Order: sequence, then structure tokens, then C-alpha cells
Amino acid sequence: MKLARILPAIVALALPLVASAEAARTFQELAVDIVEILDATTAVLIVAGIVVYFYGISTNILNFSDDAGEKVRIYFFWGIIVLFVMVSIWGILRLLQDTLFGGSINNPTTGSSEQTSSSDPFGMPRFGE
Repeated sequence: MKLARILPAIVALALPLVASAEAARTFQELAVDIVEILDATTAVLIVAGIVVYFYGISTNILNFSDDAGEKVRIYFFWGIIVLFVMVSIWGILRLLQDTLFGGSINNPTTGSSEQTSSSDPFGMPRFGE
């Protein structure tokens, strides 16, 4: 019964993947595709986590004064830690990209490469060089 409700949502979410089903020609293109999918999935999970966290705060804010309040405080503390770990996944993925490919990632659609400088952690363009 639950599968009948979940299956249309999975199909609807997976439909864009079928439209962009061009096979990667090299390992680097495959790795870039996987990282892009993980990056998008991470963003969706972070937004969902923040929404659930603030929903939990709004529904349990009146329970802070009674005996169950200590249990709620512990859940909220661990919620902040989980949100921090979820956000840090982006940094971990960026570290893996820079480690595996030396900071130069080929864009498979245009063929150009995005250069990241080790002296500029934000990837801002540097003029006069």
C-alpha cells in the first residue's frame, strides 16, 4: 500500500535522470556526474533537515518547562550537530574533488575546465596575473 504512494514520487524524481542519460566517456566525467548528483541530494537533505528541525522546535516549544523539556533539549542539541554534519558534506566532497583531480574539473558539457587556485579558497577571479 505504501509502495503505491511512494513509487509515483520516485518515478517523478528520477525522470530528469533519464533525460540526461548521456554516458560518461571518461572516469573523470563519471566522477563529476556522481559529485553533482551527491551535491544536489545533499542540498535537498539539508533543506529538509532544517525544515524538520524548526518544525520540531515550533511544536515542542511549550514543553521546555516541564519534565519532558530536558529530553526535548537533548534532541535539539543533537539536531544542531546533525545539521552541521550535513552541511560539512559539501566541504568533504570539495576536498575529494580537489584531491582526486588537482583542483581542475572538466565540465563535460562545454569541455572547458574550472580552475581553482590554492591561494584563493573561494575561487574568485584574480586580475593582473
